[in-house]
This record gives sequence, structure tokens and C-alpha cells, in this order.
Amino acid sequence: MKSIYTILLLICFGNIVAQVEAGVPDDLVQCDVNNPGDETEVFDLTQNEAQIINGQSNVVVTYHLTSGGALSGINALPNPENYQNIANPEPIWARLQSTAGQGWSVTSFQIFVPKIPVIDTPPDDIFIDEGDGNSEAVFDLTVNEAQMLGGVDPFDFMFTYFTSTSDAENNVNAITDPENYTNLTNPQIIYGRYEYVVTGCEVELFQFEIQTDGALGLDDLKSNKLKVAPNPASERVMVSGINKASSYTLEVYDLSGRLIFTEFSQNESQIELDVSTLVPAVYFIKISDRNTKQFARFVRK
Repeated sequence: MKSIYTILLLICFGNIVAQVEAGVPDDLVQCDVNNPGDETEVFDLTQNEAQIINGQSNVVVTYHLTSGGALSGINALPNPENYQNIANPEPIWARLQSTAGQGWSVTSFQIFVPKIPVIDTPPDDIFIDEGDGNSEAVFDLTVNEAQMLGGVDPFDFMFTYFTSTSDAENNVNAITDPENYTNLTNPQIIYGRYEYVVTGCEVELFQFEIQTDGALGLDDLKSNKLKVAPNPASERVMVSGINKASSYTLEVYDLSGRLIFTEFSQNESQIELDVSTLVPAVYFIKISDRNTKQFARFVRK
């Protein structure tokens, strides 16, 4: 009797192990290029079928518009290679069916046609009058988002902010905390991207100016005597041309405005910095005392 129970358990366990298991496929995205604005496109739902099959053999995959259809194995889409969405986003249900008596399994994914972003009202410039004349302030770069959205659902779109046109175009080096951004020059141009939350299609680029009280401008960045060598650098840099003062503060920022490190010095016209631990990128150096500020850029290669 014990041997019979053992055989039955082995048979049951074998059936459990042998049951097919559908893999979870990636969502599918199609840009809204055919009649832009209608949010419909033709999808090949079988594009990620290998992910559903997940290396299993003797199986077939069918695609359904409802979970009930997939669970019951009915109302499969007749031509899943050419399916035009009827909602955006739209869930698709896939049924993995064994042809060798090993059951079936259901999984799902979504298809998206990213909405085309259109800026309703261009962003305003931002001016903060702190009254201290130090040419620096903390800006909330997101204050213009409501007017740019113009009443569309804010959860459908996202904004990112940058310190250069090229970074905005390539979507790199985004400002990490746009609600608390300290300007690097005064005035300073901020560049932005406005796009659907599912990225990869249409993007709207924009820009605006931030400014506070004080006299530091772009010309100061170009004309001050601060020098950095070698530039680009990989290990150490020598910063020279520093306005002598009894003491000053040297700060290094990345392009997102994040403070990387701070050095303090006294009455030195040059200072050597170890930059070997920095990731390759462009950085700003700011040297300030009670009366003056000096700026320079360098590249960590």
C-alpha cells in the first residue's frame, strides 16, 4: 500500500512540474505616426512571443482582449500580427497552451501609443529677488509645469530639466532635484524636455531663464582669471589665478547643480585638487570669499 501511495505522489508531482508556465513579455510601444493624434496604431502582438514561450516546447500562443477569453481559451484574435488598438493603453492577454497535455497558462502585457506632447503656454522666466546681492538663489524649476500642460492629465506626461541644449536633446545629465536648484551663473538658461511617461516617441523641448539679484553673469564665467590644468584631467588638476584672500571656499558642482565636494584654503593663489574619484563628466568649480566669486569648468575624462 505504501508503494502505491508513493507512485501516486510521484505522478502528481510530475504533473505539477510538467505544467507549462507562461513568461511575462515586455509591453509594446508604437509611436503615433499614422494620423498623429488619434492614438491608434497597428501592433504585432507576437513580437515578444519568445518571452511568453520562455524556451518551452510543444506549445501554442493565442491572444485575447479579455482575461476571461484567455482563461477559457475562446475568442482569440484571428490576426495578432496586425492588431489596431481600441484603447490607449490597452491590456492584452496571452494564453500559452500545451499541445502535449501539459495544461495552459495565462499572462498579460500592455500596448501603448504615447500621446503627443504639446506645450499649451510657454514657460515664464523665473526671477527671485533675495536682496542679498550674492547672485545665487534656490529655484523651483517646476513652477511652470501647470501652464505648459494646459489642463491635460499631469500623470500622463513628465518634465526633465538640464543645463545645456545638448543634454536636453540627448536626455543625459538631468538636474536631479529641479524643485531645489541653485543656479550656476546669473542669469542662467534652463533647458527642458516634455514627453509622455512612456518614452521613446515625440518630445517637446523648451527653455527659460532663471535670475536672481547680483551681478554674476555669463561674461564673468568667460573673463575671470581662474584657470584649470590639465583640462581634461583624469587624476589631479591645478586651479590657478585665484583672487588672493585671507580665506576662501572652493566648491565643485556637477552639471545638475549638485555639490560634489568642498575645499577651504587661506591666502593661496593656486590649489591642487584630486579628481580621480569623479565619474567622467563636465564639472564647475566655484571659488568664493566675502567679496568675489570665480568660476571655471573642467572635464574629468
